Amino acid sequence: MIYHRLQTSEGVRFYREAGAGEPIVFLHCSSGSSGAWVPVMSQLGRDFGVLAPDLLGYGRSAPWPRDAVLAPDQELGIVEALLDVAGRPVHLVGHSYGGTVALSAARRFPRRVTSLTLIEPVAFHLLRRADEPDGWREIAALAERHLAFVGEGRYAAAADAFVTYWTGPNAWQQMSDAARDSVVRSAAKVAAEWRLMFAAEDDLDAIAGIETQTLLVCGGRTRAPARRVVEILRQALPRARYHEIADAGHMSPLTHPAHIADAIEDHVGTSTASRPIPIDTGVGGEELWTLAIVPASQE
Repeated sequence: MIYHRLQTSEGVRFYREAGAGEPIVFLHCSSGSSGAWVPVMSQLGRDFGVLAPDLLGYGRSAPWPRDAVLAPDQELGIVEALLDVAGRPVHLVGHSYGGTVALSAARRFPRRVTSLTLIEPVAFHLLRRADEPDGWREIAALAERHLAFVGEGRYAAAADAFVTYWTGPNAWQQMSDAARDSVVRSAAKVAAEWRLMFAAEDDLDAIAGIETQTLLVCGGRTRAPARRVVEILRQALPRARYHEIADAGHMSPLTHPAHIADAIEDHVGTSTASRPIPIDTGVGGEELWTLAIVPASQE
């Protein structure tokens, strides 16, 4: 697996790449990096070209300044750059925070995204519209606690609270020193993402307009707010496929990588098989669109 340095209009970005064939782009969760996808990419890289960027403030990206404001579409620069690297429409996969970025990308670049796989996207602002007081209060309390810790300069406490909520009471203590350091380093970026969540406007109608073939993945043992977001998206996207991993929590790409890879491969194959391709009619240079059956082909 190769780690690339990419010069973009917004600065230097980094991404991992492996394999060859139809491109799949993976967007990681908060407090993670492209490295979170290595097990999944290793499996799918046998048949596909797989790419995964470090989102802003993560991996090899520059640390996020504590008080910097994160714009709603600011992450899309690296996504667009990888679309250019791929040179053709991609299958886009996003987990958690990466799932919200993937939703934005599918709306911004609809013709450049062949399929969409969303693994518990944390579009928690949708809970306000759906009149979900309990779910909203639970996640807002976590966000406010995180923001308070970061505001006091207590980055380790913020990281501990974040990891404990998503992965269990002993997870923080069981992490390696290097892993803990990485999460602490990214606490300010997570704070910026929480602030963006509080500021987000109601966009469910726009999400419902996404026509890209979509797979929604949820862990059977995930947190209630994350599950409820997936349920809201299932209602908004009635043609979306749904896949549940019964014994998984929120971090399924890390805990169940083979299962996740199989689900993505199945969805990619289904999306590729039903994708419309242009047929040259030979009349006036016009093209007609038709459905064609196309076979799906650590660090």
